[in-house]
Amino acid sequence: MPFENLPAQGTLYVPNWNGISWSQPGGPNTTVYPQQQSASSPSFAPTVPGYPPWFEGGMLWPLGCGHWNDAMTIFRDYDNMLGTSVAIVCCSMCSFIQRYISPYEAIDNPNSYPVILP
Repeated sequence: MPFENLPAQGTLYVPNWNGISWSQPGGPNTTVYPQQQSASSPSFAPTVPGYPPWFEGGMLWPLGCGHWNDAMTIFRDYDNMLGTSVAIVCCSMCSFIQRYISPYEAIDNPNSYPVILP
């Protein structure tokens, strides 16, 4: 789906999200730096791609940016080309754009999006 005034999917929505200067030296849809450390303690499963580690009853999802999150941050923006509001589903750590949902109100429909996942 084309978006005229929004950043491309797979890029950073807010480059200085959380006051950190995130970088994506490989370009869109590549790893974002800095990366978090992978621990191997009993309370945190090793971060193996495709394996959802469990910790304290929660689940972490591997994202396109290389970070692991248990919840996404959803921004609301407006697309001039479509003339509608857009939900921008991002990594909570670095604001890497996972996907767009248009119109924004569609995220409240449990039949279309029972769980918003990357």
